[in-house]
Amino acid sequence: MTADLTMLQTALLTVLSRPNADRRLGKGRHYLFKEVLKELPSEQRVAKEAFMEAVWALISQGLAFIDFSQSAPENWELKLTRAGQEAAFDQGFNPDNAGQYLRKLQETIPDLSSLVLRYTHEAVHSYVNRCYLASAVMLGVASEAAFFDLAEAFANWLPESEDSKFRKILDNPRKHYISKFEEFRKRIQSHKSKLPPQLADNMALMMDSILDLLRIYRNDAAHPTGKEIERGDAQINLQMFARYLKRMYDLKAFFEGRWQGRD
Repeated sequence: MTADLTMLQTALLTVLSRPNADRRLGKGRHYLFKEVLKELPSEQRVAKEAFMEAVWALISQGLAFIDFSQSAPENWELKLTRAGQEAAFDQGFNPDNAGQYLRKLQETIPDLSSLVLRYTHEAVHSYVNRCYLASAVMLGVASEAAFFDLAEAFANWLPESEDSKFRKILDNPRKHYISKFEEFRKRIQSHKSKLPPQLADNMALMMDSILDLLRIYRNDAAHPTGKEIERGDAQINLQMFARYLKRMYDLKAFFEGRWQGRD
C-alpha cells in the first residue's frame, strides 16, 4: 500500500514538531526521510520522490521552510513555520494537518458513510493542493451526501402521516436538493421539542452553516460565476464542516434509536 500525500504530510509534521528530531535533509543518507518512515505503518510504501513532493507541498503551504544556514547542503534542515507548528500541535480539526483531520473525523464519527468520507477526502486533498474552489465544491457534495443520510433516518422516525409526505419530497427528482433541505429544516423545527437539549441547542446556526455550504459553495462555486475562495475561507469551511457533520450524525443516531447522549 502506497502512502498518499496527506499521510506523508502528517508524518512530516509529527517528526518536525519533536524537539530532538533529525531534520536534516541529507545527501544520499536521507536523514529526515528515515525519520518519517518510522511514523508510517510498516506496510506503507514510500518512494523518495513522493517524500520530496510532500516536503515541497509543506513549504508551498507556508507550513515549513528550509534552514540553509549550515555550509554543507546535507546539513540543511526542514523546520516548521509558526503555522506549521500550530498544525502539528492542534488537536482539533485543522486541515493543514490533513491526515490527522481525516483520522479524527472517522474517530469522532464512527458511522460516517464511505460516500461522505470519500468526498471529504477529496475536499481536504484539494485544500492541501491549494485548489480552494475544488475543495469548496467537494465539501458541498459531502454535505449533500450527509444531509440525505440524515433525511432518510428522519423520514423513518416521523409519524406515518408525515413520513409519506416528506418522502415524496425527498424522492422527487425535479426538486432541487436545497428545496429538500429547506423542507427538512421546516419539519425538524416543528419536532425540536422532542430532541435532547444537546442536539436541539444552536440548531438554527447549524442549519444556516449547512445551507451556506449547499447553496453558496456547492452551487455557486460549481458554476462559472468567477467566484473566488481564499485559503482562509477554505480552512474555516473545513473546520465548520467537521463540527456540524458530527451533529448531523448524532441526530441521525437519535432518529435511529442509537444515540447515547455523547458529546
